[in-house]
Amino acid sequence: MSAQTSILDGAKRKIQIEQTVRSFLELMDENELDLEDGLVAWNMLGFTIFQDTYPDENHDAIQQRMKEFSQTLFASSQIT
Repeated sequence: MSAQTSILDGAKRKIQIEQTVRSFLELMDENELDLEDGLVAWNMLGFTIFQDTYPDENHDAIQQRMKEFSQTLFASSQIT
């Protein structure tokens, strides 16, 4: 039963992420942002999340964490 729960939880998480991305794209359209502006906004959002998570770290340390997170995320997606 826990394997089924894990599969369902994974599917729900994927749907929530996809909905968040769609909402962000809609927000870009509403604010008439082009792709470059949208990418800047997305990056700023990510930086803000990391900054809130690690409030005692400086700008360079947060950027390094973001880079490592992205690399790990990319590497894990290559496995499946």
